[in-house]
Amino acid sequence: MLYSIFSLILTAAALRGALAVPSTRFGAKNILRSCPLFKGNFTIEQFQLYPENGEFDFKSCLLYVSNLYNGTMSVIDPYERAVVDIIEFPGISHTPGLFVSGLEIDTQTGLIAILANSGAAFVTQPAGSDISGPNIVMLWDPMTKKELWRINLTDTSKGVYGGFADVELDPAGNVYVNGMFPGTIMKLEKCGRGKVPKVKEWFLSQPRNTSINGFGGLAAKDWTLLTHNNADGQLLKFDMRSPVGKPVAIPMTPNTIFLNSDASYLPPKYNNTVWLISGGPGIRVLRSKDAKWNTAEFMGTVEKASLGLLPNHLATAVVQIGQGLNMLTLHTGDDVDAVSGGNRTAFPFIDITDRVEKLLSI
Repeated sequence: MLYSIFSLILTAAALRGALAVPSTRFGAKNILRSCPLFKGNFTIEQFQLYPENGEFDFKSCLLYVSNLYNGTMSVIDPYERAVVDIIEFPGISHTPGLFVSGLEIDTQTGLIAILANSGAAFVTQPAGSDISGPNIVMLWDPMTKKELWRINLTDTSKGVYGGFADVELDPAGNVYVNGMFPGTIMKLEKCGRGKVPKVKEWFLSQPRNTSINGFGGLAAKDWTLLTHNNADGQLLKFDMRSPVGKPVAIPMTPNTIFLNSDASYLPPKYNNTVWLISGGPGIRVLRSKDAKWNTAEFMGTVEKASLGLLPNHLATAVVQIGQGLNMLTLHTGDDVDAVSGGNRTAFPFIDITDRVEKLLSI
């Protein structure tokens, strides 16, 4: 979910209760009743938070946020506008050049898959020219606050491709990780408590040219995996039941090409019929009325400039909290070092609910 960071560099060069087990995001009508109503902007006061991605748990009513530069994960009570815990990962947190970006809650077990990736692929110019360094996927238990396993994807990629950015899961608990340079999807099979998974090269773009921008973030609906290809602007879907990844292009009407995507998200309130793609000018809004994603309607963009954000304030993700939709913003340019955060202490989570609803009503 880091495409926006290297795009910006290129442009410049040119507790609500205890920490309960997170619940499933499927069955939206039921889970949306489990937390108090929430809608509106809020700001979290926390030194060097720098959020990249987030997942809201509709059982504990807590928000899990990846803190990019510090390599940590914050647990936030949005109703109290407060951080209730910060999770550190030995050998990762506060290690220069190691980012924590993607995270996803397992809908069956409540465990959280977390990606710590080497930032060099995104900040060294030209982007994709340095894909060295570790890319670690972890499984974390929010009940025991313990890491269950970790595995380094670089042991499989051998430095031939990289730029890993996001994670998703299928209904069986297998973990999928997308790469940017070039478009890649790794599958971690047989994940679970005490079971270090087997890493499989599930889909590899050809040729393996790391100067080619690949996949933005991932989103999943049942056994369907969705992503956007920054190489050609296509929307893609995969059947996660297939032994190897076979991309299927999703036609978009009107035909719209954009090449700067970050996170992908299917808000639970829309029952998988709305796909929000972060990055570039803001949040793109797409719709599939039958939720099959054989085709997609491009409904428009929630422009970050209209929200008062500067070009170096990156729209990295959207998360649904209660009934509201809040955009996560990563402030870059706070420090001369591209792999570490600055001294910022206040981080806004901007409500875009009404703007998305307006686009969907057109």
